[in-house]
Amino acid sequence: MADQGQPTRSAVHPDRQVLERMCMRNLLTNAEERVFFKDLESRFLLVSAGFLLDQAQGCSIDDVIGKSDFDFFSEEHAFAALEDEQRIIRTGEPIVAKIEHETFRDRPDAWVSTTKLPLRDDEGRIVGTFGISRDVTGQVLAEQALAHQALHDAVTGLANRLALIDRLSQALLSLDRTHGRVGLFYVDLDNFKVVNDSFGHDAGDRVLVEVGQRLSRISERGDTVARFGGDEFVLLRRALRDDDDARLIASRAVRSIGKGFVHEGKVLTITGSIGVVVTADPLADPATLLQQADTALYQAKGAGRDCFRLFDADLHARARANHDLDAALRKAIENKEFFLLYQPVFSLQDQSLRGVEALVRWRHPERGVIGPAEFIPLAEVRGLIGAIDTFVLDEACRQLAEWTRGEEFAEGFVVSVNLSGQQLSDTRLVERVTSSIKNHGIVPSQLCLEITETALIGELGEAATTLAALSGLGVLLALDDFGTGYSTLAHIQRLNVDILKIDRSFVEQITGNDRDRKIIGAITAMAHALGMLVVAEGIETDRQLEALTALGCDEGQGFVLARPLPPDQIAAFNRGTGDTAYHRALAGATRA
Repeated sequence: MADQGQPTRSAVHPDRQVLERMCMRNLLTNAEERVFFKDLESRFLLVSAGFLLDQAQGCSIDDVIGKSDFDFFSEEHAFAALEDEQRIIRTGEPIVAKIEHETFRDRPDAWVSTTKLPLRDDEGRIVGTFGISRDVTGQVLAEQALAHQALHDAVTGLANRLALIDRLSQALLSLDRTHGRVGLFYVDLDNFKVVNDSFGHDAGDRVLVEVGQRLSRISERGDTVARFGGDEFVLLRRALRDDDDARLIASRAVRSIGKGFVHEGKVLTITGSIGVVVTADPLADPATLLQQADTALYQAKGAGRDCFRLFDADLHARARANHDLDAALRKAIENKEFFLLYQPVFSLQDQSLRGVEALVRWRHPERGVIGPAEFIPLAEVRGLIGAIDTFVLDEACRQLAEWTRGEEFAEGFVVSVNLSGQQLSDTRLVERVTSSIKNHGIVPSQLCLEITETALIGELGEAATTLAALSGLGVLLALDDFGTGYSTLAHIQRLNVDILKIDRSFVEQITGNDRDRKIIGAITAMAHALGMLVVAEGIETDRQLEALTALGCDEGQGFVLARPLPPDQIAAFNRGTGDTAYHRALAGATRA
């Protein structure tokens, strides 16, 4: 006799047909799922409630059965769906998680992730197709926004440096198929700082936007106008006939910029200097062309500004100067002329010192201290960056050990070191990091290794493996300059980074650009949801600091907080005896 307290076997294991009907009923009545079944001619046999709600709005199931995608979507989308389904019927191969752009006749477009499979009868014959789709419009639009931000300047909307270099590379490749020339016009506004200082950054931004528009008006289809940063622009012309053609365009650009700009009823007179380089060589190096255009630009500056110069053989003096710098750089490595400064990183919530970022400098015997912007690119080209990177890592670990040997520095105090793209591809990187940690006896979690998005362009490949190995050592990983490269949310999840550093290009616009404020808020919320710390770079004003704190950003660094300092000043500052602009402001606020 069956136990009265136990369910019967039929209740636990219902008849298979009953079970199938129950499962099908739940699937088809679920408003969240868009399920559909079609015959061999891609006409609907059955659809779910979710399909009716989202893709056949206002229709009943009887209105849909026997119809096709052509009755609900645009012809373009319907033809694409029909092609996919007929291929499944021919081959029996499914299509899994395909991102489709749904276009309708009477409402906004949408994006869906769709899986389609062959529909078979009891004998296994294909009698149609069936599938399920989910709306991913929000995710696709978010990634598109990030991709656009990665390749466009936030102020002008023009292509940025990264996009310009990519399009220049493509233009050079096209010279294999054409007999034209490619021209670069490197524009620098003369005395633009006066506009910002006299009329404010809003006026300066409006001038930058107008300059971009004027350069766009003298460009042709297929050309690219990019903001290279600051007050520098580059016009890429894909089809030039000769040097005279280049001179004509440069002359037009000089005149266009010099027409003056109206601000609050006043005419601002601004001029531009332009360096031009022209090539018909498909094997030309984009970086070299940009350097040559930059050389020509400085010749134009030296000639009195408000003019242009073409790069030619007479401009090799700059190349010789680079050669001299190259030789000096090699000696600097041998003579140990490099040293580190450390930029403090603060908690934005309680103003405590949380760590520092190690920044390399070169103490040149004749020129004095040289910043990394001048020698790091040359070191990368000359194959010297590895030696500099090794020095920075080891010296930062040594200094961290010295700081934390006593009890003055908090246990969570972190020193951050930047990793170059070349380091990520170096098979000995993990070994070097391990060695530095052991040799100096530091706690791994007090060392943070920063990587930039641009170092991760394309497939992650070995970089992901290297970063996983570094994470396994216990060191922290930070994604630097977030928003300027190609990383997607999927990349972030795969990399499993601990810290997200928001690029200064977002921060500098946060008080005047509502879009950038919203982007930073969204990035911060996303990072927190993934368990990451958020650090803002390049904070230069009190208003930026207040806005970032209000948005929930965890930590920050920048000149308004503290400039890069030598090690002894970091130690003094940690003891409370140091002097930075940030803490002077805090002291003043406390007294008030």
